[in-house]
Amino acid sequence: MKRFLLSLGAAVVMVAVIGPASDAGAAEEYVSKAKATKLMQVPLEGVAGKNVHIVHFSAPAGFVGGKHSHPGPAFVYVLEGQLTIEMAGEPPITLGPGDVFQEPVGDRVMQARNKSATHGVKIVVFQIGDEGVPLMIKAE
Repeated sequence: MKRFLLSLGAAVVMVAVIGPASDAGAAEEYVSKAKATKLMQVPLEGVAGKNVHIVHFSAPAGFVGGKHSHPGPAFVYVLEGQLTIEMAGEPPITLGPGDVFQEPVGDRVMQARNKSATHGVKIVVFQIGDEGVPLMIKAE
């Protein structure tokens, strides 16, 4: 776990320095219907205008998230259950406990589902965002 967090930290800093792939300043924010608990939101030291967000999400059996994209880097770590991520033109990706997924940055639309009829899912999302810009952008 320690190695994962160190690697994740290095990747987050590298991507944050490069910056987002798109300008989402005027886009409509997507707010997840999953239960979200903000664990941390702090400025990213050494990178002006960037914030680190760490959020715990839990979703019940059968949960279907809305279609959205990310203007900045986001990393998902699955704690419990299974989460299926669908992106246009690609086969679905199913993640289980201990799996890590780097969500695409920019205009790539994605949707998350908990396909289990009996078990919830819990994840932690580590995300870098620009001040004043939504972390998730609503998609059609």
